[in-house]
Amino acid sequence: LTHDCNLACVYCYEKAKSGRTISLETAKEAIIKGFSRCSDAEELEISFHGGEPFLAFGLLRDICEWIWSKTWPAPYICFATTNGTLVHGDIRRWVALNRKRLHLGLSLDGTREMHNLNRSGSFDLIDIDFFLASWPEQPLKMTVSGVSLPFLAEGVAFLHHKGFRINANFAFGTDWSDECNIDELTRQLRSL
Repeated sequence: LTHDCNLACVYCYEKAKSGRTISLETAKEAIIKGFSRCSDAEELEISFHGGEPFLAFGLLRDICEWIWSKTWPAPYICFATTNGTLVHGDIRRWVALNRKRLHLGLSLDGTREMHNLNRSGSFDLIDIDFFLASWPEQPLKMTVSGVSLPFLAEGVAFLHHKGFRINANFAFGTDWSDECNIDELTRQLRSL
């Protein structure tokens, strides 16, 4: 949806952040094309990604409401990956109203300390319980960076205790073959 983001994550691979957004017409064309390429037995995932998609909330809402107003030749799901920091007020009300039609995947990097090391001190801006209550089966995305690696076991345990399923991944741009990282990862995995 947009190249823009409200955070400066330590592992961000997107170096060309800007306020650019996709146009409504281009989005519609891409969705129509997606449906034309799938059979009625397939489910089409319409995935909204950024930057942070909720920086373009009006556009996201317009696209989704256009999709929902049409009859399509195949089943589909609308999905957005978010850092969760903007899902408050009007955005939260709209998302809650449409949570069966728009699924959100939260990026959350573990405990408060671990997450804040990676993601601009943003942990307390996220209503974690709202995401868990709204999409209990949706795994969250946990990214492990070189600076948060020493907290990996604690972060996974914290998120599991909260009730989340986790898709953990290693940050791009870190030398994971470095002996120090291998030793720390070994300690963390043994701890888990």
